[in-house]
Amino acid sequence: GGTVLIALYSYCIVAFISKRTKISYKLAHFIAGICAVYLVMVIVSEFNGLLFDFDANGFYMDGPYYGIVRVLDIVTWILCISIIVMNRKVLSYRNMFSLMSFVIYPFIAVFMLSFWDATPLSMATTLSMINLYGLFTGEMSARLVEQERQLHKQETLLTEQRVATMISQIQPHFIYNTLGSIYQLCLSEPEKAARLTQDFSLYLRGNFSELDSIKPVSINKEMEHVKYYLNIEQVRFPDIEVVYKLESSDFLIPALSVQPLAENAVKHGLMGLESGGRIIISTYENEKNYYVKVEDNGVGFNSIDESKKHIGITNIRGRLTAMCQGKLVIESEINQGTRATIIVPKEKLK
Repeated sequence: GGTVLIALYSYCIVAFISKRTKISYKLAHFIAGICAVYLVMVIVSEFNGLLFDFDANGFYMDGPYYGIVRVLDIVTWILCISIIVMNRKVLSYRNMFSLMSFVIYPFIAVFMLSFWDATPLSMATTLSMINLYGLFTGEMSARLVEQERQLHKQETLLTEQRVATMISQIQPHFIYNTLGSIYQLCLSEPEKAARLTQDFSLYLRGNFSELDSIKPVSINKEMEHVKYYLNIEQVRFPDIEVVYKLESSDFLIPALSVQPLAENAVKHGLMGLESGGRIIISTYENEKNYYVKVEDNGVGFNSIDESKKHIGITNIRGRLTAMCQGKLVIESEINQGTRATIIVPKEKLK
């Protein structure tokens, strides 16, 4: 049992240190190899009495080669301590003492075995394991506190991004232009004005509801919001063509992640053309990912100008990473158009 404990102890040391710095498990593997040989020797000794034997009363006694036991104990102890000493710069004094206690306590107890039975060694091992338990549970508690702090920080960042995205989507000029279109249609085409008013109200509702959205939404819900926006723009610019190719619909995506891309396609792509233009919005999937693609045949732009296109782009990337480990890829060529692709890994949605 002691050989197994020493092997596990070496791995515990390396695992503890690995949380603070890069460290190899090679020395722990080497110690485990020594312990394996040690264990085999102990088992064989039960039959040939080389390391341990029994006296006439059935009590354990030292065998003729019992000295090997002490040598192997000391070698494995020294190797374990060397791991700690070599990485002392990333450990506090409390960490070092707690980690070494599994060696220090039994080492002291060994000197008592000559005038006492094995009780001191058992007590020393137990006390050292209690000490290590306190160290590891304290480490886990500290890590949980840090994880909670990071989670709170991430939630705060997501909230800020949601608010920034919502504000960026509801620009005064867009509201004024839409209301102006509704006014004109009320005079000439009341039914069309009614549909535009409904689309506009649903569009605004979708943006405001994003303030309370802390989880991804279905792609279908997001596409509804996209359609409300593009319906409004098509009333203002009737020569814009919108094509939907929605092949996949059974996945989640951060709210307001596709609509800003459609808005960019209109404002920064098609508005640069003399007339017309086409936007194609598609969803599809393969074995690993879901994809949402927004492409236009507008004026395009240089990659150096991408950051100037829309504040929502940065927020989309941040929310995709935080909510579903997704990413946004934007490709564009001057006078050829722009293609924005959202990639959502399937395994992250399980």
